[in-house]
Amino acid sequence: MQRSVSIVGLGNWGSSLAHALNAAGVSLQEVILSSERSGAGRSAWARTLPLTTLDRAQLKADVLWLCVPDAAISRVTGRIVKRVGKRGLKGQIVVHSSGALSAQVLQAAARAGASVASVHPVMSFATRVPVSLQGVPFGVEAEAATRRILNAIVRQVGGRPFAVEAGSKALYHAVGVLSSPLLVSHLAAAHEAAILAGFTPRQARRLIEPIVRATLDNFFLRGPGKSFSGPIARGDVPTIDLHLRALKPHPMLAGVYRSLALYALKTLPASSRKKLRSSLRRK
Repeated sequence: MQRSVSIVGLGNWGSSLAHALNAAGVSLQEVILSSERSGAGRSAWARTLPLTTLDRAQLKADVLWLCVPDAAISRVTGRIVKRVGKRGLKGQIVVHSSGALSAQVLQAAARAGASVASVHPVMSFATRVPVSLQGVPFGVEAEAATRRILNAIVRQVGGRPFAVEAGSKALYHAVGVLSSPLLVSHLAAAHEAAILAGFTPRQARRLIEPIVRATLDNFFLRGPGKSFSGPIARGDVPTIDLHLRALKPHPMLAGVYRSLALYALKTLPASSRKKLRSSLRRK
């Protein structure tokens, strides 16, 4: 059975979802903005969407999909419940896309008769330019019957749904943060170190790009242990000491280096672990 969807919120993630639903031929009844003003400056394709505001929305789609910041989910749910009034939400599904929060945050909608769920894409949405959802994993937290409906929609837009338990959400979401924004933070640290070594920002990016791409390819092809190389892997204490002395005037970079190196000693193949650990822990 084809299910209709309304999106609440058209930020970075909501834009990609709306684009994917449209492209997949899913019935997109409404795209609900926080206000008329929030629709200003939208791209040409976004202006072709069935845009409306929460004060004017019909809210009758089979699935009401909240694509709003985590801190706004409870408040927006309350506004939806107030907007539908006595009609309630019986027979509808209300879903949010927080990776860290469980569906419990939607209890106001559940009390109004809705089935509630969480559907979180394991992908980075850095801008409002739509990102392809083809092959993207989606963590789905829902009761069995609701999960089947949502899994079907995820597959329609090209995603790969998998079940995630409410009690695992925070740790599951930490995986995504370590895999993308904190990976960017790590690369930013390497970029800064290159600039400190005398390279321009453009030169720094060109310097680290080949080794970063090769490392990522190796990691996903061979796994962590077989893609790990360099002075820690070979137990080269003098080289590590040189790095630490060079980084000493830059405490935050030195801290990043020490933390990642100590984690590598614990989890990856390395020689001279005891000597390296002693060197890394010296102030």
